[in-house]
Amino acid sequence: MATPVSTGVGVSRHEHRSPITVGDLFLLATGAGLGLVVGYFAAERVGRVNSRRVAGALERWRARRRDEPWSDDEAERLESRVLDALRRDAVLGRRAVRVRVLEGGILELSGRVSHASEVTLAGDVVRAVPGVRTVLNHLLVPGADGEGRVVSGPSTPLAARS
Repeated sequence: MATPVSTGVGVSRHEHRSPITVGDLFLLATGAGLGLVVGYFAAERVGRVNSRRVAGALERWRARRRDEPWSDDEAERLESRVLDALRRDAVLGRRAVRVRVLEGGILELSGRVSHASEVTLAGDVVRAVPGVRTVLNHLLVPGADGEGRVVSGPSTPLAARS
């Protein structure tokens, strides 16, 4: 029952107290836990459907993109990104590595490097560049590859040559 409390201005207000039992707390915790479990499973189910749809859409977009012919501008941009990546490397930045974009993300590396490990390093650096699908690594190592044919041509993109 409510007990009157004086507010000091002649008006009384009633203080209401309702006892909360252990059973009430148990029901509240059970309801919250059940809501979390149902929410988790619903989000997982919806999330998987969405991620599958998004992955499928991205794969269709990539497949369509691969079938389209490459423009000269796209090839130049890719060549420029690859040359920048090679120049940023402490070892490969000092080597005469030439890059040629063949078609659709296929690149050819040619030139000479000092060690066989640099051939692998160059391939790894170039594969990490976005847009590169395949690397044809034709780098030569003096002494290991015998006398190779030198491929002429600058190692700068077409846009920088003009």
